[in-house]
Amino acid sequence: MALAMIVALPCLAAEDEKNAGKFAVRDLFVELQSPALEILKKTTRLDMLDYWDADSVYKATNAMEGLSWLEAVTPGYLKLHITPVSTLELKVLPLKKGNVVMSVYTVGGDSQAEDSQIDFYDEKGGKLDAKKYFSAPDLSRFFDIPKGSLTSMKEIREMIPFPTVAYSASPDNDDLKARLTVGEYMDVDNYNIIKLFLKPEIILPWKNKYK
Repeated sequence: MALAMIVALPCLAAEDEKNAGKFAVRDLFVELQSPALEILKKTTRLDMLDYWDADSVYKATNAMEGLSWLEAVTPGYLKLHITPVSTLELKVLPLKKGNVVMSVYTVGGDSQAEDSQIDFYDEKGGKLDAKKYFSAPDLSRFFDIPKGSLTSMKEIREMIPFPTVAYSASPDNDDLKARLTVGEYMDVDNYNIIKLFLKPEIILPWKNKYK
C-alpha cells in the first residue's frame, strides 16, 4: 500500500501541475475591462472569489452603492449579478486551436424587457470581433407557424419592429439559449396573437460560432 502511494504521488503532482496551467474564467473576471464591470473594483472581484471559495456568497457594495454577488463559478463558467436588474455571464468556448470567452450581459426588470449584449474576448481579455463568433437568430426562428395559419410571419414582424432577446449560457454545455422577451411590453392584442406561435426558447449550438 505504501509503495502504491509513493508511486501515485508523482502522478497526482503532475496532474495538479497540468490543471494549474489551464485557463480558468475566474482569472478573466478579475482582470476584464468591460463597461458591465466598471462598477466593481479588481480588489472587490478578488474578495468575491475568496468568499466563494470559502463556500460563502459575498454581496459586495459596488460603485453605485448597490449590491453585486456571484451565483456560479466553475473553471469554464461564471455568473454574476451586477445589480438586481443586470447579470453578466462569462463562458469559455473551445475553438479548433485554443479557446474564446463569451460574455453575456443582460439587463431587464419590471419596467424593461430583458435584452442581452454578447461580446467575445481572448484569454488575455482582448476584445474580439463578435461577428466572427455570433450571428443573431432571425425573428422567424422564435416562432412556429403552422401551414395554413391566418397569421403570417410578415404580420408578426410588423407587430415586433424592435425585438428584444435574452440569451443565457450554461455551466454544463456550450449551447446558448435565446428567449424573445417583447411579450408583456407590447400591445395586448398583438401579444395575444403572437403568443399562439411563440416558442418558449430556442437553442443555438456551438460549432466554433453561434448561428
